[in-house]
Amino acid sequence: MAGRYHRMNLSRPVGHGSAAFESASRAVLSLRMHNKAGVKMSMPGDTVRLGDVVRLRFGVGPVALSGSCDVISVIDEPRRRGFRYRTRPDHPEEGEESFTVDWAPDDQVVVTVESFARPNKLLIRLAGPLARLGALLVNRRYLWAVRKIVASEAAGSRPTWMGPA
Repeated sequence: MAGRYHRMNLSRPVGHGSAAFESASRAVLSLRMHNKAGVKMSMPGDTVRLGDVVRLRFGVGPVALSGSCDVISVIDEPRRRGFRYRTRPDHPEEGEESFTVDWAPDDQVVVTVESFARPNKLLIRLAGPLARLGALLVNRRYLWAVRKIVASEAAGSRPTWMGPA
């Protein structure tokens, strides 16, 4: 496969404390983050597990991209959770991507998306910089999705006497 890998590393705070950490972790490990961001993902169970094959579809009709990935690691630590997958040959790109949730000592919860990838399909190679821009926008949307999920779950858990979040 010709071409160099393009690296991307994006992080965003999504909340504070234990509830935000648990909410963000569930959003990432259940692929809810992906689905809310508009990338339709499926897997064998309710939560990502080592060895799972994750299938994805992004777009509409004949311009939709689809592919699959192998989950190659899962992080399940007291203050860090997430997973990493490697693309399979049917994926539009060749590479790896990880999604982690960190609960920092200052109580801030941060989600990070890291990837290195290069085009694997002709359409993606022809798109060049537009394909990289698309990947950046999708990864930013993942972070937005987790933030929205965490905020929504935090608002739903507030006692009614406290008013709206």
